[in-house]
Amino acid sequence: MKSSIRKKDYLKIYNMTNNASPLGKFNCGELCNSICCTVENGERNDVLEEMVLYLLPGEEEMLENESDWFEMFYETTDEIEYPDSWDGEVYYIKCTNPPHCNRRLRPIQCRSFPLSPHFDKDNKLHLIYDVDDMTYQCPIIADKMDLDEDFLKKIYKMWERLTEDKLIFDLVKMDSLKREKNKIDYCVFAKKIKDYHADAEFARKFLE
Repeated sequence: MKSSIRKKDYLKIYNMTNNASPLGKFNCGELCNSICCTVENGERNDVLEEMVLYLLPGEEEMLENESDWFEMFYETTDEIEYPDSWDGEVYYIKCTNPPHCNRRLRPIQCRSFPLSPHFDKDNKLHLIYDVDDMTYQCPIIADKMDLDEDFLKKIYKMWERLTEDKLIFDLVKMDSLKREKNKIDYCVFAKKIKDYHADAEFARKFLE
């Protein structure tokens, strides 16, 4: 499965978002004991359940020389639901000592949380609260906390760049259509956001 997003492109995206954090300089993990990294499972005596994350097409190359804080494996696209354009192997990682990791190499899913990309019927990109299949409560989402402007700006630009790739576009579109079809009550992030499409200086600085 060949993505148009190359390793050099992921490197630029990672560099752009390395210091982006939902609440700015405050470590949001202090609010919830990093629950999005280590999900509590009360049915097993509060043992921390292992979190498995899928990687976007080509993203596995960013982690090919790392192995001391995660395990990597793959499944084929016929084993789990992915867009028809996805064919072959989908890579996953499982952190071995969460929440401790090399944050500069944390996957796109970690960088984006608590937001997810969503396309409306006109394929306009939005950021929404990530509530798909959540088994825990994120206090940022529950309390609708204001998110850091720099975080919003960079995560929007990140998804804008990523969805230029057909495979990633198809994935985001599939998830968006599923929300609409199943009438899932998602919340478009309400804070006023500048038109980042027009922010040419920002795009030049980070992604060229």
